[in-house]
Amino acid sequence: MDGAGVGGNRHIMTIKWPEAWREILAWTLAGIIILVLCLMATFPYGMLQARVVAELTRVTGMEIRVADWTVGLPLRLEWRNVTLSQPNWTPIQLAMMEAKLGVMKALGGTLGLDLVAKLNETSSSIGLAKGTVTTSSLSLAGPVAIKGQIQQVDLSKLLRRYVTHGTLSGSFSHRVDSGQATVTTMKGEGMWTAEATDLVIDQIPLGNGRTLSLTFSKVSAGLACQDLRCNVTQLQGEGIDGSFTGEGHITIQQPMQQSQLSLTVTVIPGPGFASKAGTLGLPSLPPGTPMTVKIAGTLAQTRIAL
Repeated sequence: MDGAGVGGNRHIMTIKWPEAWREILAWTLAGIIILVLCLMATFPYGMLQARVVAELTRVTGMEIRVADWTVGLPLRLEWRNVTLSQPNWTPIQLAMMEAKLGVMKALGGTLGLDLVAKLNETSSSIGLAKGTVTTSSLSLAGPVAIKGQIQQVDLSKLLRRYVTHGTLSGSFSHRVDSGQATVTTMKGEGMWTAEATDLVIDQIPLGNGRTLSLTFSKVSAGLACQDLRCNVTQLQGEGIDGSFTGEGHITIQQPMQQSQLSLTVTVIPGPGFASKAGTLGLPSLPPGTPMTVKIAGTLAQTRIAL
């Protein structure tokens, strides 16, 4: 038998779904769609937004006030005109904060949130912080992981007391073994990096009522955290007032502004610093002469010793 004969005997088989199976499949798909719609309509958004606000308050120690919040689809919360405040700190104003809930993770009993915070009501990628929060349980009892980035945030709007100009960008990734961890039992690890450009720092306390202002074209910092201790992996800056490098560690406390600093910074004064030193009664060192500075205390009340 030749090849043509063999080919002529081949048949193409097709599978035909019985009408009953088609109907079952259609009703199954319709049922899934109805279930998802019911979940979206009945999901306890109020409880979710209260829990997110409560957790942010617990971690940061700040009072969080939300002027208005709405529900979007699919499973999205939007906060408008958010104010973050703390005694002795200048309040921080956020134009918008958004939280998107992962539907499939919620159905599986876990929590996945995509968060975006903006200082201004714009669609631009400038001036925002975004990240993801995932945990193995909706009650946040299991391990909690956060990951995100900061894109060109105006530091003068966040730290108005000390910073008059500067733009901050950075990234972070951190994992805590238990979402219910306390200040003495927190276990986990993480990496944090940040870079500020065109930075002007004011009101640096020197004691006896003296304050110092410094200007840097670029400042970069990095932290490697293990449990409650974050070691400084990078700390350096440069500008008209000189350059500096630093080392040390930060001990995490709750609320966050009570975290303890222990840093040693080597400063090499520049022309700008030399002109300021005389008016502040500081040692008048020639440009390029190293000077050691000790930074201690809490984030809220930092002490600087020359």
